[in-house]
Amino acid sequence: MPGETRRRQFIKAAGIGGVTGLSGCISNITGGNGSGGGGDSFEYWEYFHSQSEVAKTLMESSVKEFEKNHDVQMKMNWSSWDDINGGKWKNNIQNGNRPVIYDSTNSLNGQFIEPGWVKPVDEYKDRLSDDALKNVKWAFDKAQSCYRGFDAKLYEIPVGMEVGAPFIARADHFEKAGLSIEDDFPPKNYQDLLRVAKRLQEKGPGDHGFQIYGAQGDVTDEALVTWTASEGGYDGMYLDKDWSDVTYDNDVWKKATKRYVDIYRKHGLSSDKAPTASNEGVAQMLIDGSVSMYQGSTKDFGLFRSRAEKMLKDGTIVFGPSWKGKAGNRGEFFTQCIALMRKPDGVKANVWKKHEDTAIKWINKLLSKEFQKEVPRSLATLPVRKDVWGSLKNDKALGNSNFISTLETTVEGMEHGWASHPSMNAIQYNIAGPLFQEAVRGKITAEEACTRSAKQLRNQIQL
Repeated sequence: MPGETRRRQFIKAAGIGGVTGLSGCISNITGGNGSGGGGDSFEYWEYFHSQSEVAKTLMESSVKEFEKNHDVQMKMNWSSWDDINGGKWKNNIQNGNRPVIYDSTNSLNGQFIEPGWVKPVDEYKDRLSDDALKNVKWAFDKAQSCYRGFDAKLYEIPVGMEVGAPFIARADHFEKAGLSIEDDFPPKNYQDLLRVAKRLQEKGPGDHGFQIYGAQGDVTDEALVTWTASEGGYDGMYLDKDWSDVTYDNDVWKKATKRYVDIYRKHGLSSDKAPTASNEGVAQMLIDGSVSMYQGSTKDFGLFRSRAEKMLKDGTIVFGPSWKGKAGNRGEFFTQCIALMRKPDGVKANVWKKHEDTAIKWINKLLSKEFQKEVPRSLATLPVRKDVWGSLKNDKALGNSNFISTLETTVEGMEHGWASHPSMNAIQYNIAGPLFQEAVRGKITAEEACTRSAKQLRNQIQL
């Protein structure tokens, strides 16, 4: 693997050398020496809020509270997925404008880690709350698999864990179709999925028994990768264990992709919207009742809280873990994470340290019991603090929908995190996404989508 060796040598050199050659509006980064009243002022690029209305409310209120309690001004860049995946963040950093801190999804951030812009967690871990560290150790340990191609073990701090792709269903549709939500949900394997979905479609009130989606940003990253990871372990992830090759063209991916496409094209269990549908769109179809069941993102819980909270509280919308495959797990994970950036040239060390000290206080807030209890309610992921899990079942929306119990079951035995490879946007979405969408459209076979994705990625990115 000579290419991998060269790449790792470059990463190591970039990490040792720090960040050089950057110029631009440093004052935009640092906010000077502080705001009025002697407090600090620094830039924070924020992504969590974009997931749902309830996530937006949580993050905005938390920022205001923190600013008031700590006499600080957080210069917020409220960002979207496109800002990160589309290159806006990277271009700004390259032009000398960077935040002190950002939050994001780990798989999008290898593009910032590889040049040495992100500070490894070990360099500031001792400044974090001892109580928080004790209760999040399990999540820190699991998250290390996301950075296995780099030199440090951990570059970002997990705040919430999005685990697998849970099944999500209408309990009332099961009842009306003569199925038991206790015994028939969630499906036990692929064949059981077909059985339940056919019964829902034939006997239930919905139009479609199980909706798949082919949108380029969703087709490869939820139900499908949950199936492949549970079946093949690292062979079912996007990259192999040492990041030396993509895996799309192996038997695990080809079999799962064919099964996924067959649900729509062979068995007719999904609507004609399948090729362009997103998981958010399908969540709305579940609320409306046209779809009886699908397999989607844990973050859809936030959408349901915004649009159909009563259906969560009375158990009409229910979650269930995906099946356990031959690899001994129920899927993969990625993290909602937060990270410190390294000091750029042109900023005094004492000024940057002041910003860092304030940012550490913010990280400790996100790892506090108070905030962690809000993570599943609003950010719609599993809190990294295990000591808050027990009390969450008392929340009607979290408990009656089986949301928390589903995440707890899914996380058992889970070990494969989405890689934070610098080219994950191409690997997951920009190259593979359109080809997998073409398979859902029926323009190419599932096997061809896998083979062509792997070939194009090997030709166009450095592994």
